[in-house]
Amino acid sequence: MALDGNSPNGRLLRAAYRGQLKNVRAALKDGADVDIMPDDIGLSALHMAIGRNHLDIVQHLIEKAGATIQPDSFGRWPTIIAAQCKASDKICDYMVEREAELEGIGNAIIDE
Repeated sequence: MALDGNSPNGRLLRAAYRGQLKNVRAALKDGADVDIMPDDIGLSALHMAIGRNHLDIVQHLIEKAGATIQPDSFGRWPTIIAAQCKASDKICDYMVEREAELEGIGNAIIDE
């Protein structure tokens, strides 16, 4: 699917890539699909924000906008993208925790 750069979805992806939280919020308010993953890009706003090291946007997309934690069109989970792009430890830790929650192992305590 080709994406119009001026549409809410196009603005969301651009803002996530650039680290513009205000514009991410505006695009979502204007009806952008938080999980849009255009075929020609293969990445969602969440994937872009992770790869570009924008923790505030990553957190907003997941906690406020309900972004789905899922692989990109190449099969890479967000934790893999974070590692490949050398994201900050904060983003890496945050995504490990979010993915663990999907598996039902978040905040697990192991008694020894």
